[in-house]
Amino acid sequence: MLKDYQQRVVRDMETFLAHLDGARQKFESIPKDLRSNFGNYVSIALNGPYEHFSDRTKTGAGKAYPRVCIKMPTGGGKTLIAIETIRAYQNLFAKRKTGLVVWITHRDQIYRQTIENLQNKSHPYRQLLDQSSGNRTLIIEKGQVLRRQDVEENLVVLMLMIQSATRGDANKMFEDSGGYTDFFPSENRYDLHKELIKLIPNLDHTGDTFFDFDQVQVKTSLGNIIRTLEPLIIVDEFHTMFTDTARATLDGLNPSVIVGLSATPKQGMNIVSSVNGKDLKAEDMIKLDMHLVPPSHSGDWHTMLGAIKAKREALEKQAKKLEQNKGVYIRPIALIQVERTGKDQRGQGFVHSEDVREFLIDAGVPKHEIAVKSSSIDEIKAQKLLSKESELRYIITKEALKEGWDCSFAYILGVIPNARANGSMTQLVGRILRQPYAKKTGIKELDESYVYFATGQTQDVLSNVKKGFDDEGLGDVTTGIEVRDHSGNALNEPKVVPIKKDIRKRYPHSLFLPVWLIKEGARKYRRFSYEIDLKPSISWQVGKKLDEWVASIIPSVGKQQETAVEVIIGLEGQTGQQRVENAASIRFDALYLTRRFAEIVDNAFIAREIGEKVASLFSKKLEPEVLDQDAGYIAREIEKKLVEYKRAQEQALFEKLITDGALEFVVSDDEDTGFEMPAQDIVANDLLSSYQHNLYEDVEHRSFNTLEQEVAEIVDRSPNVIWWARNKTTKGWYAVQGWQRNKIRPDFVIARKNDADELELVYVVESKGAQLAGNEDTQYKEAVFNRMNKMKGKVLPRFKTTTVKMNDRFDFELLPQGEEERMLRIKLET
Repeated sequence: MLKDYQQRVVRDMETFLAHLDGARQKFESIPKDLRSNFGNYVSIALNGPYEHFSDRTKTGAGKAYPRVCIKMPTGGGKTLIAIETIRAYQNLFAKRKTGLVVWITHRDQIYRQTIENLQNKSHPYRQLLDQSSGNRTLIIEKGQVLRRQDVEENLVVLMLMIQSATRGDANKMFEDSGGYTDFFPSENRYDLHKELIKLIPNLDHTGDTFFDFDQVQVKTSLGNIIRTLEPLIIVDEFHTMFTDTARATLDGLNPSVIVGLSATPKQGMNIVSSVNGKDLKAEDMIKLDMHLVPPSHSGDWHTMLGAIKAKREALEKQAKKLEQNKGVYIRPIALIQVERTGKDQRGQGFVHSEDVREFLIDAGVPKHEIAVKSSSIDEIKAQKLLSKESELRYIITKEALKEGWDCSFAYILGVIPNARANGSMTQLVGRILRQPYAKKTGIKELDESYVYFATGQTQDVLSNVKKGFDDEGLGDVTTGIEVRDHSGNALNEPKVVPIKKDIRKRYPHSLFLPVWLIKEGARKYRRFSYEIDLKPSISWQVGKKLDEWVASIIPSVGKQQETAVEVIIGLEGQTGQQRVENAASIRFDALYLTRRFAEIVDNAFIAREIGEKVASLFSKKLEPEVLDQDAGYIAREIEKKLVEYKRAQEQALFEKLITDGALEFVVSDDEDTGFEMPAQDIVANDLLSSYQHNLYEDVEHRSFNTLEQEVAEIVDRSPNVIWWARNKTTKGWYAVQGWQRNKIRPDFVIARKNDADELELVYVVESKGAQLAGNEDTQYKEAVFNRMNKMKGKVLPRFKTTTVKMNDRFDFELLPQGEEERMLRIKLET
């Protein structure tokens, strides 16, 4: 039975497909001689509730089709939703029980699991497909014989790996094959081959359509079959197939509809239905809370393994009770991440998989309960881990399990490498999140997960764990992570800390910061908004500019082959670099340029006009193959010009609002338009900080990066500081809206006093790492801060203040790394 959120996703897909079919019927009812006025049925469909869908697509044959995405966290039942999507498509859009569906997966492990389940006629997935096809389902792989009769009489699901769907010279999918001949005209019927190519112009063929069109023949390849049948395409891990090249590949398969599934959709995808982590948590699909257990002594992985062994055995005792009482079989498994697994890598100062295996055996773990999984060793391949036949309880890996591996019996992750530089840990976190049988057991210990680590700071591990949640599409449930010390005492239970009473009593006026307000009347104001006050006034009349821009770029096109720097990584780290040619070629046309420019212009129609003009100007001067090879370079150069053009207008419009008296820099205690520092902060229940002058009763100091920590320590030492606070990037904290869309969120707010212990000024600073000095973002922030500093004297108390005399003295500044102490001393000590 489908979970509530799964039923919602299915309803969303059914609604979309029914809407799509209705648009198609409406379009087909229009007289043929008038249809060109309406575009196509897809453009009709992508209106109303779907007009916000920005991914407008065409097949390689030039036909419009819809491409949508379902946002589904890992462990949410993507395979089941894919099958329900196929059923809905067959019933509501294709309106048949037969035909071809292409199912593209990302990882070999997922591919094998999926095809095994779909080929098993007793599996629920296959049974659902059989219901849709009237018990006439064929599951095939690339290379198997496929006949026209198969597609006409059955629902054929063709399973492909992403690599197989990607066009290449050596790709068998696009080569002639004797297994597909009955889909195409016989070899000597050149007239029929010509008609087929005219109908579907992107079919692969022999010969040249210009010089020897009379002798051209369509290749009898699997790729051409897909193109002629215009199938539904299901794409797992859709975000991996959303680059320009990958999307062009998908377009080239001539789909009727593409439905992608992704835990982390990319910007620009048409999200037709969305599921979040809380949906899974509500349905008991994932093991939360997650317990994060630091080491008793840093680097002592032996003690960590001993603790993991004890925990795993305690979980198994609970699992055996569950089986006795309810007949539910669970065998808790611990995953151990090591530093090395290769045969020749032992004894080099790193913890090796064999070191861990030997320790566990010496600790009393039977040898057959331990397996190593690496790129070269796979001791779990032949085992069905969820079966009672398997006895595995410990799996040792470096990173081979980080994606595409699913075993809901995995409860514990033990991390030996240092968390600070351990990117693989981020993905390993997801391997212990799925709840066995997708439901809670009712036993607390078996409904939760556990992460132990041997080396690193708690905050680094916590950051990796949270990123792991984000990568699995579960970022909204990271509150279910609990940090405990070695004795089991909770460390990070959140606590609320208020502003210190003395500060609120003696310096209440120091808590108010200035904001930009639009004046709409004598005493009527509202917050300045980029979307309302600037964006509508930006002009995109760039016709003459385009001529200039294109003329300046043309001399450099085709002059240099684009290359990339390939970093060569050996066992001990980076060993060298080499440049490699970028062999990928992008089709340079208006559609490609429109997609690129739409992100800057924010208007699909204007982006299309600019894209068409640019494509036309270049096409008049350069050959298509040259433009295709340099498409990325050309697009980047025009994008730079568009951004410069936009930025100049934004700043000019902003300045005009100030000159006209419409935009004022105001400090106020009005709840709707003014800003006051939050009355309280929420911090992890960790060790109390040693800072004396922070605004709140405690500060989450372990989350500071190195530069922030240096700034905090310098500020806290100053005798002239009343209070300081680290400004957060979340809603409710201080943000400055400048003339660009994104708000500036300064790092620190500092209140300084004079010799009489009175508030002198409030100092707002943004700390910048050395690597960011001078970049475009830093220059913009500095310009905004300078403009705000020039507004001194116009910062006026407004609205309902009666008991607090508002402060009007502020200073905004960027602190480059390496200059922070000098600049802070000048500002705070002199």
